[in-house]
Amino acid sequence: MVSCMSCGSIVPAKRSGGFLIASAVLALFAGSNGAHGQVTLTEGTNFTVDVAVDGRLAIDLLGSIWILPPSGGTAESITNGLMPVRRPRWSPDAEALVYQARSPNREQLWLFRFDEQAAQKISDSEYIDQHADWHPDGERLVYSSARNGSGFDIWELDLPTRLTWRLTDLPGDESEPTWSADGRDLAYVHRLDGKWSLMLRNHGEPDQAIVTSEQRLSAPAWRPDGSLLTFQRHGHDGLSIDMVILSKPRIVRTLISGEDIFVAPVAWLDRLQFVYTANGLIRKRMFNSWTSTTVPFRATIGRPEHHEAGPRPPRILPMIDEPTGQRVYRTTRLFDGIGGGYREGLDIVVDGGTITAVEGRRDRPGAIVVDLDDLTIVPGFIDSYAALPANADDSLGPLLLAFGVTTIVTDHADSARLNQRWSQSDLPGPRVLAASSINDLQPDSVAPWLVTISGDMAAGIEHRSSVAHWQARGIPVLAETWQVGLGSGAALMLGAESLPASPGGIRYQDMQLANGSGSITLISGLADSMTPDLDALLDSRQARTIPNRLTALRRFADTPALSAAAGSIVLGSKPNGLPPGVALHAEFRALAAAGLNHEQVLRAAGVNAAASLGLGLQIGRIAVGAVADFVFVDGDPLGDINDAINVIAVVRNGRFFSTAGLIERAENVESVEIVE
Repeated sequence: MVSCMSCGSIVPAKRSGGFLIASAVLALFAGSNGAHGQVTLTEGTNFTVDVAVDGRLAIDLLGSIWILPPSGGTAESITNGLMPVRRPRWSPDAEALVYQARSPNREQLWLFRFDEQAAQKISDSEYIDQHADWHPDGERLVYSSARNGSGFDIWELDLPTRLTWRLTDLPGDESEPTWSADGRDLAYVHRLDGKWSLMLRNHGEPDQAIVTSEQRLSAPAWRPDGSLLTFQRHGHDGLSIDMVILSKPRIVRTLISGEDIFVAPVAWLDRLQFVYTANGLIRKRMFNSWTSTTVPFRATIGRPEHHEAGPRPPRILPMIDEPTGQRVYRTTRLFDGIGGGYREGLDIVVDGGTITAVEGRRDRPGAIVVDLDDLTIVPGFIDSYAALPANADDSLGPLLLAFGVTTIVTDHADSARLNQRWSQSDLPGPRVLAASSINDLQPDSVAPWLVTISGDMAAGIEHRSSVAHWQARGIPVLAETWQVGLGSGAALMLGAESLPASPGGIRYQDMQLANGSGSITLISGLADSMTPDLDALLDSRQARTIPNRLTALRRFADTPALSAAAGSIVLGSKPNGLPPGVALHAEFRALAAAGLNHEQVLRAAGVNAAASLGLGLQIGRIAVGAVADFVFVDGDPLGDINDAINVIAVVRNGRFFSTAGLIERAENVESVEIVE
């Protein structure tokens, strides 16, 4: 017997309907050392469902694909790969599934064949491919792909020959294609200039928009008889499932509303019945009914026993080349990083490299006062998961500081030397805190500032004692997938595609399982080529100083919505692939687009980031006892986060540097080349 989280009842772990719980996940838990609990999930968050011709169901839960009998029951896992997978779609003969797997930078299509019990990647690794659907002949796939910088287009793949060809080439994005049951008609979603259209390509006729809206449209699905299309409308009050009846004239009606509907096409069993996911459950409905029934499922997984974390040992930043003497910094308004908007009329008193007072303005005879009137002071920006180029040299430091970046965490091989060098007054740069992969550490290794762990649930189980060791020493551990985080007990997750709540802002049973009884912090990694105002950022004064700068990749079809967990978001830029500095400000814009208000965005690179590193009272805030790291900005970053790039000056470890002077210092050393 095992406990069912969130419902408080007892659920038997058993066989059902002839389907054995043969999941590789269970085998891994059973074969590992130590005691483990088993938890039977009966609901999930943001998962999708598809139905086979024989009635079997496929769902994606906790990043794996699970198969259910037609009437529901025990779920059997068929994938346990290194990457999170989602959106399974059955082949017409029910002998295969196509699904998409997410790596840090792109979405790829994979094919699982039941006769071989094996999966293979069918995407070209160079591109982002997603939203696959089968042609009725079972030999072709239609999908959306971002290639050549032209946005998403609809492509088709012939499986026997692996030949591909493009079906659409419109301005904007075309995505989520689906063939009619007879293979004659194609439907897809087109997005352009803030409007969404449900497009229809009748056999031999030009494409036409049959529904257009300023609200997002998604997830079209054909009724088997071809008489109508269902789709989702993303309204201000949540998602609804609508339908367009393909009559003359066409009629648009709402089919289902008032539920916490997950983003995915409905799956038709026949012309009268369909299934969809909402409220954490698989729901089944008759077309002419006003109510739905639940298709129950039980997905049993193992989980390491939870151990309550003890008090986190304090971590102290080393102060390298700390200046002497007292300085006073003042300007029109100050955001202290803790909350509550701006404070006005204050002086920041700094002794050496530490803030000793934040108090009202007054005359200070004999004191050195730096007064930059009409500017805004904010805490120095912390990038908690950053990438430095392999060939980074000393001259990169002042350029990064010119972006307002005062602390970065990175696994760069030269991080210790760069931290020492950039702490000097002649060639300053951000504080560099070392990160290390758990595979490169021994229990007695010098403690890094961040430990990373990648892989699947098996890797998490293998390293869970090591994860516990580092966390007990006060070192945060970042899991790069939900699976490895679930197995290892890591408290930091790379969270861009692991949406922390449903469209209705609810965390269902699988999220509670992943969270356990402790809190989970998500590292952002959200920015891509569609991030708002990215071109303006790349044309900023600081960005223009970086030669050979990279262009952003297209990584997401739609912006993840993270507002439900704003207090648990920490800025980390490594996944977005942009040069450091630029990458942090791209994350600012992406976090705002994902639903965070601008104070929450600054906190993600301030107090939230500091707390995740165990440095909550030392950096990320302008307060007595904190390190004197802050940024002078021309503008109102709480009103417009884009103003955060308007850095006029930076105080790093108590020392004042103008942006112009920092850029000049970098240019006088030698040029720095940024490579991928």
